[in-house]
Amino acid sequence: MENVNRVRVGLFAPDFALKDSDGQKVRLSDFREVKNVLLFFCAGQESPPCPDWLDQLGLLLDELGRGDLEILALSLDERWTSRRLKTERQIRFPILKIEADGESFPNTPPVNQQYSVGVNQPHKQTIYPAIFLVDKLGIVRYRKVYLQAADKPDFELLLCELNQLV
Repeated sequence: MENVNRVRVGLFAPDFALKDSDGQKVRLSDFREVKNVLLFFCAGQESPPCPDWLDQLGLLLDELGRGDLEILALSLDERWTSRRLKTERQIRFPILKIEADGESFPNTPPVNQQYSVGVNQPHKQTIYPAIFLVDKLGIVRYRKVYLQAADKPDFELLLCELNQLV
């Protein structure tokens, strides 16, 4: 993984514009001054922990019961796969397709590289599960990349971090 310190707590989160499973463009900067955003990077439906973590994030959102938090899942899955996953698991937040976004941000690497959570090689993309919490000002307040399959998110710690945001 290259340049693991590219996105750090206390720095502005790189902006991106990606399409969700319905083909609608979602831009991170659209949430500034409106909502805190939890970014969840996952390899996709075939990666064992990802669907379960999506369920747990939905429960976390229910537990918080706050309208000022948006969860954005970023996945390598194709849109139709994400759409099916959303329907099967009743996921209520967007799942965005990770891809190069030359239209909105020319000459910019794919978002998984910008956030240093994956590598794009010819004919192959990799991604590590990761969680970033971005406040309403666009500043990263929490960052955790899971490099080992056995690593699991501490949802209690994440809940504490979320409760500290205004």
